[in-house]
Amino acid sequence: SPVKGKTVSVFGETCATPVGPAAGPHTQLAQNIVTSWLTGGRFIELKTVQILDRLELEKPCIDAEDECFNTEWSTEFTLLKAWDEYLKAWFALHLLEAMFQPSDSGKSFIFNMSVGYNLEGIKQPPMQQFIDNMMDASDHPKFAQYRDTLNKLLQDDAFLARHGLQEKRESLQALPARIPTSMVHG
Repeated sequence: SPVKGKTVSVFGETCATPVGPAAGPHTQLAQNIVTSWLTGGRFIELKTVQILDRLELEKPCIDAEDECFNTEWSTEFTLLKAWDEYLKAWFALHLLEAMFQPSDSGKSFIFNMSVGYNLEGIKQPPMQQFIDNMMDASDHPKFAQYRDTLNKLLQDDAFLARHGLQEKRESLQALPARIPTSMVHG
């Protein structure tokens, strides 16, 4: 866990440490973002997304078997699938922080959105929708679905008992209503 009192302010938000993963294929999957948090990463630079999200390129786009090769202008997921992975990680990290961090410490992590690769592409409607959803997911059905899923999990007495969380029942059960609808700020 990051050291208390050693926070860093970035883009109007605070994170417990400026350490975290750089954008790449590894920050495109929810489970990899969670792993980054579990290993101390708090400034999480999400995989760059772009308008050309259906290019036919050899995958994976980064190969480091003996030398490192990177395919530029690449993306493994569509904009919607990438956003969905980020949203799942957003909910998972809020749950993990509620379970393992002191209740008065606040959110310790930042999602840093990365969009590319040119202004013309960023201005396209699908990219604008992606950015809008990152800024405010409150009207998106997936946000409501994941909030409902989390709520059901936190109402499950067996889950709470299995993880020794009975004493945090009240604060955990209030969590789904407190999760911010914006994954990024600034």
